[in-house]
Amino acid sequence: MSDADIPAEAPKEQAGEEAKEPPKTPAPTATGNEKITILKHSISVAERDEEQEYGRSPIMDGVELAIRNVSDSTIATTVFEAIFYDQEGNILDTVKHREIDLKPNTSRAIRISSSIHEHEKVKSYDVRIIRATTTDVEKVQLRRHELRTTETGEEEIRGIVKALSEVKTDAAVVVTFYDPKKENIGTKVIILRGIEPNTVRQYCFKFKPQEGDTVRSCSFAIGEIVE
Repeated sequence: MSDADIPAEAPKEQAGEEAKEPPKTPAPTATGNEKITILKHSISVAERDEEQEYGRSPIMDGVELAIRNVSDSTIATTVFEAIFYDQEGNILDTVKHREIDLKPNTSRAIRISSSIHEHEKVKSYDVRIIRATTTDVEKVQLRRHELRTTETGEEEIRGIVKALSEVKTDAAVVVTFYDPKKENIGTKVIILRGIEPNTVRQYCFKFKPQEGDTVRSCSFAIGEIVE
């Protein structure tokens, strides 16, 4: 019998026999815009010992960036969105991070932390700027506030604002009060006149809820006064 008469060996099934290529970790990326450039970026792995220190919150894995304002204007607020990935490219977490008061032609180092508790679970990231507001739009910022109940049952609010623009500015602080059911039980507006450029202004006022109402929380907003 010739070789031609020998039946050919049946081809082996390829599916499941060939080793599948493991998923690849996506390349880490960080993208700036026309106002802010990303000078460098790298993954940041938290040291586990840092979490053991008394009184300190756990530090999660994240990303470290060096940013620079390349525009001619002060950036009042920059909002970053960071997406964190695992080894297989699955999305682990999405975080928004806020930076304020970045002067023209200045650089800053920032860290954006994930909320992932598993050590070294984060393997890559994608960081983008989703908003950059200049002081032409955002002239005054809320910086700090505190709320306490007085002996007479009034709510005393103390706070600080900062003017970021290069001109004297008037601003209004709007505080809305909520009860335990998150119902609006009152709003106060505080007018702040003639805030000098690049200075802070303190404010203090009291709010008396109606009988039967209890203040559980409050929200703050600020805006420029246009006359």
